[in-house]
Amino acid sequence: MKNLIRFLAVSFIFLLSAQTFAVDSGLKKTQHAGAVDGLTRIDKDGVYIYDTKHELKNESSHIRVGSADHPDITVQVADVNGVVSDISFNDIYSGASKLTIGYDYEYFFTESGGKLGLQLGFAAQYAQGQGRLVIDPSKSSIEKFSFLTIPLYVGAAYRFEYKDKQLFAPYIAGGGVYMVLAEKREDRSKINAIGEPGFYGAAGILFNITAMDREMASDFDSEYGISNLWLNLEFKTVNVSSDVFDYQSNYIQSGLSFDF
Repeated sequence: MKNLIRFLAVSFIFLLSAQTFAVDSGLKKTQHAGAVDGLTRIDKDGVYIYDTKHELKNESSHIRVGSADHPDITVQVADVNGVVSDISFNDIYSGASKLTIGYDYEYFFTESGGKLGLQLGFAAQYAQGQGRLVIDPSKSSIEKFSFLTIPLYVGAAYRFEYKDKQLFAPYIAGGGVYMVLAEKREDRSKINAIGEPGFYGAAGILFNITAMDREMASDFDSEYGISNLWLNLEFKTVNVSSDVFDYQSNYIQSGLSFDF
């Protein structure tokens, strides 16, 4: 009799455990209603995390900060006695910072097989130095001069980007550049400026910040219309060769990029 009771008790516990396991398994396998909208998980704070797929956006902006050489320019200056001396850019603006700040805008005509489109942009570089005395060009004057180097870009860009939230996206770009050189003496209102055409080529890589955080990506897209936020790193070469002046410089730049 005791054995029968023991057998029934063990059987009851076994059946109860099996039923509990079946209920738990059923709950784990049940698909949440939000899954059709891209719900992937619910965190410990009850926040719903969605992994939604978006089409690639066809516009981008790039803010870049970097370094580049200043123009290698030499002018001839005659003193009061008519003696001609060569004065170079470095004679007046020696020690000038190589800092450049730039902005590029891109509009992509196609996102099939990579992104191909138009690129417009500019950069700006500033230098300040002392003028030269007319009686003796080898000596500095008290007047200060300011110099701006502004390349204006128009070209094509191709980005090796094929899907939404791609982690890395290399790219290449190139086209025409119009180089503007402007100089101003502090005690005069007139600005002396010249410009000449040339060409540029660039290559770089984008690192997708929003691909690392789905919640941040969702916030940027819903609140600001930005589908991807990137870190960019770029190498660019600029070449201008004319009868007025020659300019060759390599730009190394980095910054932030936005797809919208």
